[in-house]
Amino acid sequence: PLKENLAAAILLRAGWPAIAATGGAFVDPMCGSGTFAIEAALIAANIAPGLSREGFGFERWKQHDAGSWQAIRTEAQSQSAPELLTRGRIRGFDRDPVVLRDAALNAERAGLADRILFQRSELANLPAAPAPTGLIAVNPPYGERIGETEELRTLYALLGERLRVGYRGWEAAVFTGNPALGRELG
Repeated sequence: PLKENLAAAILLRAGWPAIAATGGAFVDPMCGSGTFAIEAALIAANIAPGLSREGFGFERWKQHDAGSWQAIRTEAQSQSAPELLTRGRIRGFDRDPVVLRDAALNAERAGLADRILFQRSELANLPAAPAPTGLIAVNPPYGERIGETEELRTLYALLGERLRVGYRGWEAAVFTGNPALGRELG
């Protein structure tokens, strides 16, 4: 699974904050546990990392300034805008209903259950872009097991075809540990 901080860094590098600020949508066609979609929603709604967290270890430090920390938290809370996340603006698709259930639970834990749309879809049937502009971000499999590379070439070629056909005018971020497979996008 993709760590939250890495997913956020990829989204920042892909220009998601600017895309989100202009009303762009977000899609992850192989969302797995929903990390990209959840991080995209948090960024689009200006929800600071860890804002819903109850406590941090540094709050027990001897020289911790509780007043300053509370002021920072209050300011972050006042700037968050979950109302910007109309249902369907952030979408995650996957073919596996079990991981989609996990994604929905993760979104619920992040306080975004009613803001992110998760749906079952095979990559070949990926719905077209839900908006004229946006970002599609994906972390496809990249061939950890022997003999898997050939079938993954087909998967990457299909992903590239779906991006070209259904997501014209969008930006794309494809995170893979196998650059040779990345070239299969075409």
